[in-house]
Amino acid sequence: MRNHVIPSRPHVQGSAAPLRLRHSAGELTDGAGLLLLRRAWDALGIGGWLDAKTAGQSGRYRASLMVELWVALLLYGGGWMDDLKLFSSRGIRRLFGWRSVPDPTTFGRWLRRGGPVLVPLLDELVWRVVQLRWQAVGVPRRLTLLLDSTVSVRYGAKQAGAEVGYNPKKPGRPSHHPLLAFAAESGDCLGVRWRAGSAHTAEGAAEWIRALVHRLRGAGVEKIALRLDKGFFSKEMVSTLEELDVTYYLKVTNWAWVRAALGPARRSSKDLELWTRSGTLYGARLLSVERRRKVTDDLGLEHWETTDRSHVLTNVEGVHALTAWRRYNAGAVVEDRIKELGELGVGRTAVDDLAGNALLWSLGALAYELLHVVRTTALQGSWKRAQPGRLRSWLFRLPAKLTVHARKHYVQLRREEPLRRDFLRALRRLDRLRAPPLAA
Repeated sequence: MRNHVIPSRPHVQGSAAPLRLRHSAGELTDGAGLLLLRRAWDALGIGGWLDAKTAGQSGRYRASLMVELWVALLLYGGGWMDDLKLFSSRGIRRLFGWRSVPDPTTFGRWLRRGGPVLVPLLDELVWRVVQLRWQAVGVPRRLTLLLDSTVSVRYGAKQAGAEVGYNPKKPGRPSHHPLLAFAAESGDCLGVRWRAGSAHTAEGAAEWIRALVHRLRGAGVEKIALRLDKGFFSKEMVSTLEELDVTYYLKVTNWAWVRAALGPARRSSKDLELWTRSGTLYGARLLSVERRRKVTDDLGLEHWETTDRSHVLTNVEGVHALTAWRRYNAGAVVEDRIKELGELGVGRTAVDDLAGNALLWSLGALAYELLHVVRTTALQGSWKRAQPGRLRSWLFRLPAKLTVHARKHYVQLRREEPLRRDFLRALRRLDRLRAPPLAA
């Protein structure tokens, strides 16, 4: 048993006693914080909603179990189907009341079989969760809709939809190119559209924007603004935004014919290195901001050199070019939201089926929105803005002991746990969430 003893440490300030390693038959868990997910899941009625919508599907495992399983895995820190094995022996199964956990092969088959049916259902479910969260925190009167795409690099040969296309990280490498939508002010994920790697940035964006604007107005949002990068710029997109009667800030590519539509440059009085220009394009205002610096050439002559140039197309009357430029840049928060999806492990794995890959991204959008529900409605202080990595390390991975006494199951936290009070308070707050009853 020599290998199971860690020697003493007489040089430290404190206890120098050796440590002896033992095995315990008691059930421990390092995921007690996932009870927050279970409470939110039940309070919002997600399981019953999914069971009602997928009542005709066959299989040993219900769709509600498989969805809950993958969402819990992403919050726990997994992202590969092989990680499902961890839930069989780390107490997570007891926390959620699952009878058994499917193996990776079974889960992969479910992805391929259920994708065509579940992808539209999960899109509807994500929007349902957003509305239920707004019932608790209030419907925003003004909302900036952010659309952006991301690239998931693929290395295997058996991942459907992995095609060569736009890939700034590894040019020439096959990838997936999903499109995501977020609300800037509230931080909600409004959905995802999975696309193959060869898809253009704006592919399917116009139709999706119409659906999103319709949803938001139906939910009570009064004023909607859109922030789109230059990958979405086209005459057809401008026509779509004008037709929807929304405010928009659309970045325009620095082409020569675009610069020809601009008037003379004016120097800013507040920042002498900034110059602004304005013009008209497709019936909207074209505003440009240039950053120039004074340089001296070899002959000692001074002249202004343009180091950066940005063009923004907007329908806001009277807005100054610098103001439009700053409002567009404020929408760069979408990059942080996409990074949060990456922290959750969304898009880490893929399967050899188009609908299965789309389902994986839809599950990731649902996991993000449920995490957002937990942190914004149940937590306090800096935890309301905590990143997924921090929440996972300190809250979702809380250690606990699982016991059974008199046929009752207990989750025992240490009394000295620093986050114990915050955790219990969050559970009580999540219990106040209420979903409307399901129709008969």
